[in-house]
Amino acid sequence: MAKFLKIPLTGVANTPEQLISIDQVVSVVPGNAAGPGANPTTTTRILLNAAAAFDVVEITHTAALLAGDVLSAFNAALTANPGGITSTLGSPVQVAQVPLAQSGAQGRLVITTPQLNVTYTAIAFS
Repeated sequence: MAKFLKIPLTGVANTPEQLISIDQVVSVVPGNAAGPGANPTTTTRILLNAAAAFDVVEITHTAALLAGDVLSAFNAALTANPGGITSTLGSPVQVAQVPLAQSGAQGRLVITTPQLNVTYTAIAFS
């Protein structure tokens, strides 16, 4: 198991990533959706043990296409990279790629909607 979980952050000034000590993680729980709109956000909470400087780390991110994908990404990152130092949190799909309807002709496949992945936009310690 890696020693640190690296969370890539988008749009956070002077903080492109945040490291969390994996040996302090007790549990990862999904949060609630925050606000409707074209780009709704949700939160995921990392619960830390009492020896850590903070009890809860709350990560704000865009909503995934499939419910539970972000939680699965956290769990996969926590159990990945045996013997390594850092395990990076992946970004599940937020918007699936949509190709143009085809008539059966061979050739280039035109994409009308590109794939968009979840971005982690804020982190708060408490």
